Amino acid sequence: MPRYVGLGKETTFGQAAAISKFFDPREFSIVPEKEPILRRSVASRAVLDYYSGKIAVTGDITLPLYPNMGELFLMLLGNVATTQPDPTNAPSVYRHKFTPVEINQAPPSYTLELAEDSVYRRILGAIAESMSLEIPPGEEPAASFSILGVNEEAATALSPSFPAEKPFDENSCSVTLNGVAVTPRSLTLDINNNPSTDHYVIGSKTLPRHIVGDLEVTGAIDLFLDDRTHLDKFLQDGEGSLEIKFTGPIIEATYSYELLFRLPRIVYRTWGADVSGAEPITQSIEFVAIKPATGDVIEIELQNTESGY
Repeated sequence: MPRYVGLGKETTFGQAAAISKFFDPREFSIVPEKEPILRRSVASRAVLDYYSGKIAVTGDITLPLYPNMGELFLMLLGNVATTQPDPTNAPSVYRHKFTPVEINQAPPSYTLELAEDSVYRRILGAIAESMSLEIPPGEEPAASFSILGVNEEAATALSPSFPAEKPFDENSCSVTLNGVAVTPRSLTLDINNNPSTDHYVIGSKTLPRHIVGDLEVTGAIDLFLDDRTHLDKFLQDGEGSLEIKFTGPIIEATYSYELLFRLPRIVYRTWGADVSGAEPITQSIEFVAIKPATGDVIEIELQNTESGY
């Protein structure tokens, strides 16, 4: 039987939704966390009995950058706005902008179904706790999503239909740093919702809802050391911006599959450069994204043939 990960958007938090999208990830490991509450007394050294403990489901899904992975970005950031850039000449092309929710909000919850050979599992009330994007040279880019769900139950086998579109590759990536095109040696981007995992209530062994914490958007970029530009920006506490863009095949007219990560305001956290023999000198920059005067601290734009999420 095939292995797969299926997703379905829930209309009621923690209630199973029909699976609408399947993915063929590089790897995944999602496990229930549950510990019984043990009862002891003064009359014995041994555990006398137990009560059912609180439960949560956590783990990671690592997959290539599919052009139709918008559900995962919505699980991560929570807001989406969909437009048609050219409905007359390209009626099949849609552009989706994902942005983070604000305080006292949470991303929509999803039902996940996992096929692990002959074992079928259903994860309820899941959101993306965080995402780590890694773009190494000469390798397939991948994103790892950390999942936080509220419960698990048994599922049955489904017939998966995986995305037909080829994932974005490293050669299709272009990077703009501080308004200037650059050619990094490597690049990582981390987005963390820092959701609460301990706000249980009396009378229930599952989390009643998701509560996200401080949003952290950080990353690192390695570049050849050609001049003092980035060193001076670090020393002078200068601000900048970052855009990471992947371009895929043409969909219709002149519109292609696209995936864009936009950080309009960043500041360098660290700068370093190791010198070793005659090896090329690479500068390593760690950055953190800061909320701009208008707009969001991060925007993810996805252009594909999906009419909405």
